Amino acid sequence: MKVHLLFSSSCGVLAILSLMIKESSALLQSNGKGSPSMLSDTTDVCSSNQGRTASRCEVELDVPASCVDEDGTSSCPVVFFLHGGGGGNDGFKRSSDVHENDVIGVYPQGESGWNTGPKNSNECDPDDFDCSSDPDEGAFVASIISTLRDMGANGNIYAIGSSNGGALANRLGSNAGNSIPIKGFVALVTQLLSSPERSGPGVLNYNQPQGSTPVSVLNVMGKADGVIPYEGGPSGVFGGDDSFQLYPAIESMEIWSDYNGCDTGNPIIEAVTTGTETGGDGTGTFYRYPNCSNGAIVEHYAIDGGAHNAGGSSFNDISARDIQYDFIRRCEGAAPPEPTTAPEPTAPTPPMPSPTLPPQDCVDDLNWHGKFNTIHTCDFVASNPSRRCNFESTDGIPASTACKVACDTCDNTPTSPPVTPPTGPNPTL
Repeated sequence: MKVHLLFSSSCGVLAILSLMIKESSALLQSNGKGSPSMLSDTTDVCSSNQGRTASRCEVELDVPASCVDEDGTSSCPVVFFLHGGGGGNDGFKRSSDVHENDVIGVYPQGESGWNTGPKNSNECDPDDFDCSSDPDEGAFVASIISTLRDMGANGNIYAIGSSNGGALANRLGSNAGNSIPIKGFVALVTQLLSSPERSGPGVLNYNQPQGSTPVSVLNVMGKADGVIPYEGGPSGVFGGDDSFQLYPAIESMEIWSDYNGCDTGNPIIEAVTTGTETGGDGTGTFYRYPNCSNGAIVEHYAIDGGAHNAGGSSFNDISARDIQYDFIRRCEGAAPPEPTTAPEPTAPTPPMPSPTLPPQDCVDDLNWHGKFNTIHTCDFVASNPSRRCNFESTDGIPASTACKVACDTCDNTPTSPPVTPPTGPNPTL
């Protein structure tokens, strides 16, 4: 009995010591370039509750000395670097340049890539949202963010992902909110899925924007990509599952533009030169969607002749990594931009006869808004009705029903006033 009690007491001491070591190591600490700490060794970010295999789960944390204040906290941006399918997180400590740009780097390791579509290693169907055996990527990233907040990393959250990692970046942006407070992301060589609406375990698994906060987007794609087609549709990465379809790249950007309240119908389009080190013919097109709400940024680079490695291309002699960090810096200093063009004064027009009025019940519902964003009111729909009249509210009411004037869905039966017969004496027959 004494031996047993001694053993139990020793275990208790060891447990307390282990807890103390774990808590002390969970403080935000800086490291040298090329020597990130292993966040997954000192915290519980790798949880079986997220369908992860503990032996395969790994998260590196790269904290420059310039990003730790005297009180052990940090306001530096926190950037998730997301590898492609079949790739790994090993190289980011050398290639991320977080120490040169004063940001905190997070390098998670996916399990045979990221669970953003059909995978041979998955045990559940993509529409089994209660599945607990496959990786829940939304819960995984949310857990990392929560842990970093507890450690004192208070800066804005960003993600940079390529290919399958770009798909996860789009997924994180689509589920932006309290659990995933992402301010912006860079998605290289992939766009939004048009279907299905959701896939994979959990609740942070929507494939199109569902959040309530602005999310800035920088997207780079090759127009000759044979893996992820620029024009959208099916892709071989989905293993023949035709329920997974990609939006055309431009339509994907227009969705992000609409979500952020930008002027979708009037993008600023410029020709750019591109580096040929990753393929392409040296030319490309830059799209910027102006006048977004709350200073959001929505931009797209299309590389002529670019293939699936186009994400590493330079633009106008500026490297890909510098383009990405410039995007983050602009997001950090973002304020609502000035309108791209000032409104021109209009000459007064002579009075015109009053048009025939629509029926009195033909009005826009002042309380309606789209499910993606509360700024998506009927007035917002009216500025681009051909696209936005398909929007729906959270309770499934389409804009075409709620915004009758904006969508021109009124009953346009003429309502001319009735003709009053003459009241004079009857004509002589």
